[in-house]
Amino acid sequence: MTKTRIISLSALFVIACLVAGSVSAYVLLSPRRTWDSDPNVIVDNRGQANIADGDFGRSRTRNAIVSSAAWNGAGSGTVVNATVGSVSSWRLGDGIPMLNFRDPQGACSGNCLAATFTGYYTRRSDGTYRIYDADIVTSNRDWASLGESCSGSEFYIEGVMVHEVGHLLGIGHSNVGGATMYPSVSACNNGPASTEADDDNAINSLY
Repeated sequence: MTKTRIISLSALFVIACLVAGSVSAYVLLSPRRTWDSDPNVIVDNRGQANIADGDFGRSRTRNAIVSSAAWNGAGSGTVVNATVGSVSSWRLGDGIPMLNFRDPQGACSGNCLAATFTGYYTRRSDGTYRIYDADIVTSNRDWASLGESCSGSEFYIEGVMVHEVGHLLGIGHSNVGGATMYPSVSACNNGPASTEADDDNAINSLY
């Protein structure tokens, strides 16, 4: 069974959050940081060209991000919104969170499926940290959505993007197998599209 890593990036450096402290503990990005209000992720309206579900996976990706089975249903209410739109104005750090179905930064290579740029935050007057931008890129891999059958070597876009949105919200990688924030996923496994207890604990700790 093929397993591929899901990578998280800061503005310029790889975040060293690959191992949690214990098997029952989630990991938050360091420093701990949150959005002031629910971010609205712009999902690339071009979609992924190799997803054959009728609209190249863009609608199913958007729906997975805002699903009550994922972050918005973890107990803290709505924590993220998403709309399908243009990413033609793509720019890191511009305050507009985007999910790009391409990789204009050249961030993904090797076994990387997707990467999130999480290094855009500032310190609030009370000493806490505010996220003002985070952007997601995807690699040129064999992708599928739940709107089609999976070939056995493809990766479900929904689960991978829910994982990446976890980083966008301030969560690091967990070493709890089966958790959405576990850093690798096998082909044709959409389990990460639904958050588990470890993921829910992380998002409820933040929001």
